[in-house]
Amino acid sequence: MKTIVIAAWVGFIELCAAVDVLAAQRTVCFRMQLRDDRFNCAESSETGARRPCNPGGYVDMVGHQVELWDKDWSGDDEYIGTWYIGGGGTQCIGFEWENASYAKGETHPDLYLRYINRVNRTGYSNYIYVRGVNTDNSAASATTWRNGQSGDPERYVAMNCKKGNACSILSSGTLVPTNDVASDRGLRIMALDSAQHALQAVGEVMDTHVDLQYPGQSDCPTSCAPSRNLIKITQARGGNGSNVTHEIGHVVQMQEFDQDWLRDDCSRGGNGHSLTSLEHESCATTEGWGNYIASVSWYEPNHAGSVPISWGRDFETATLQFATCSDDAHNEIQTGKAWWDLDDWNDEGGAGAANGDDDRLAYATTDIVTGWRQFDDGSGNREDGESGQDGVNMRDYWGNNSGRFTASGAFETLVEHNCLQAQVND
Repeated sequence: MKTIVIAAWVGFIELCAAVDVLAAQRTVCFRMQLRDDRFNCAESSETGARRPCNPGGYVDMVGHQVELWDKDWSGDDEYIGTWYIGGGGTQCIGFEWENASYAKGETHPDLYLRYINRVNRTGYSNYIYVRGVNTDNSAASATTWRNGQSGDPERYVAMNCKKGNACSILSSGTLVPTNDVASDRGLRIMALDSAQHALQAVGEVMDTHVDLQYPGQSDCPTSCAPSRNLIKITQARGGNGSNVTHEIGHVVQMQEFDQDWLRDDCSRGGNGHSLTSLEHESCATTEGWGNYIASVSWYEPNHAGSVPISWGRDFETATLQFATCSDDAHNEIQTGKAWWDLDDWNDEGGAGAANGDDDRLAYATTDIVTGWRQFDDGSGNREDGESGQDGVNMRDYWGNNSGRFTASGAFETLVEHNCLQAQVND
């Protein structure tokens, strides 16, 4: 099979499925997967699923970063470089050896990998990453395959890797950081993989790296995003794919606002918010935005058959959550569905109180995300810190983008189709 080389640099380099072996390089191949036990994520049976999860099975660790090392016995091991896994199946790293400083005169390297709890988007130039950290914000421990098992100490090492042929690490199997899906380590890796789904959808417009704290601290019992570069995932929700991507949605909005907080008053519903509660418009809007990012992280909006299901709710159906627009305008399902409708290619008719108001348009996800940039800094109407329990709301978003979403039917798709016109418009 004809293969393609990717030059090795110390930095983020996408792995290819196979590599042409050049004389000045070494090549090592492997496959890495995680044991999956997630819920609230798109599965392979669902139409439009984006890199589906596989509860009870394994999935390829696309977008996860690995370090390549040369194992030594008489001195320190040599670090060769960091790469990210660019796709599924067997992946290969091509790298310089003879002329590299880390070779230190050694004829042939003995190669192993370290998994470093970091993910980024694949195939693009903006390599914003999400990094897994512990509850105290210290870096999570790396997984190393330096040492094998009793009786086979080099099981996971490509020994004496020569030029001219690709070397293999565990050619008969896959590298799995842990099979213990109930452990903090296993759940953190699942949470990072969920975060990678969000980066794949919206990471190109992000400008700040993010720490994913797992387990989250006690000040955040249900998961939260306290700043533009931190999300805290509570222990019970590490395997909740939509919960993690929802929190990335809050981070994205803060990054677009260039601030470390959001107007998100959820006091109307009592103790926090829920998908079915009636909230102040700032809460319904901000939490609905997180729901939208969760939807596009797991489902492809450009597939007309996609039906995003999050937390057991259908975010595609035209059926309204409540019978009256005055209630729907205060609900996070409806605001989340509104952004999905502006994004997706399924043009369904309106229902209930929105009968006749169709979902007619489809804008790019990144255009929808960068719509938040239209908000000026301040606490006035249609500014990013608008004072009051109902600002920032969906009508503010629409008003600040009236010159951006100009196609006929944009207001109908974004606002009226989900019965949001009752929100405060000043």
